[in-house]
Amino acid sequence: MAKAGIDVFFVSPSSNLFYLAGYAAKGDERLFLLALPLEGAPFVLANLLYQNEVQSLPIQDAVFWKDGDDPFVLLKSEIERRKISVRNAALEPSIPAMFSLPLVHHFPTAQFSLGSTLTGGLREIKEPDELEIIRRAGCASDRALEAVIGKGSYWLGKTELEFRDALFAELRREGIESPGAAVAVGANAAVPHHLCGNTVIESGKCLLVDFWGRLEGYYTDCTRTFFVGEPDRKGGAGETPGGAPPCGFEKAHAIVLEAHMAAEAAARPGNTLGDVDKAARSVIESYGYGEYFTHRTGHGAGIDVHEGNSAGKGVETPIVPGMVFSIEPGLYFPGYFGVRIENLVITGENAAQPIHAYPRELRLVN
Repeated sequence: MAKAGIDVFFVSPSSNLFYLAGYAAKGDERLFLLALPLEGAPFVLANLLYQNEVQSLPIQDAVFWKDGDDPFVLLKSEIERRKISVRNAALEPSIPAMFSLPLVHHFPTAQFSLGSTLTGGLREIKEPDELEIIRRAGCASDRALEAVIGKGSYWLGKTELEFRDALFAELRREGIESPGAAVAVGANAAVPHHLCGNTVIESGKCLLVDFWGRLEGYYTDCTRTFFVGEPDRKGGAGETPGGAPPCGFEKAHAIVLEAHMAAEAAARPGNTLGDVDKAARSVIESYGYGEYFTHRTGHGAGIDVHEGNSAGKGVETPIVPGMVFSIEPGLYFPGYFGVRIENLVITGENAAQPIHAYPRELRLVN
């Protein structure tokens, strides 16, 4: 804060508040703020309903308001009483407009900036205890995926939603909270952020499973693309709405896997996050399919499933030990199929360490 010239940091319930103070509860329509001044003691302003929750925080000072009070007037009064400067104030980036706009109104002379400039660099480099949780989350997600996909032909005739719900149950059994997933069959897999529906899992079609969830406050994120039955070795993949895809499913999967491994090899100190993207993209472009790789190669992960800098084109962020990000190149052939392979990796002193042991090679579901 001193280096950035920030006088006070206002933090609402968010991943930043969890990182700074261990508060994991979601916010609601009642103002809840940690006021973290450059000089002086921090304090929490919260509705009286949250008195018990506030007592668990490592912050000694709390100011409570009751329903019917104006919390913004109380906040301004406390700031003035404590002689806290608000010339330059940082604000939690995810704070709702119903709170940010009144703050701007009550502190009209303040210059507000995003608090991510303060926390981003801190959160990007994980501590050993954070890395251990993320590793355990990866192992748990591997077990959950195997428990579901291992049922093989049981899934024939079931829907994307049924597969997703079974995966959620296994993730929760492994201690993974807030699970999410994009399960996509056949042509749906060509939509990178497909929303699960009632499309039926059928022989002759691919099954893309992108899933995530949180263990002790930290996310895992993984994608595997399977094939139900046997791929058509003549070039198609069971979906032929008028022609054929640019290449067959097996070839596409092999190209994505090659790109994935090249990106992992590039994820080492001395390179940048942009180099990781370049490594994956160069492989796919060398086969002539660059136009079908439509997104960045990866994203940072930790307390948020997407956080920090991305492994994208031209990103100059240096790779240093302790970073966690995804490697997830893909190929998407609209109307036919899509392939994506994703691992989270931890950057070590010399190389990237995948946190998922689940095989990346093509697996057939029979």
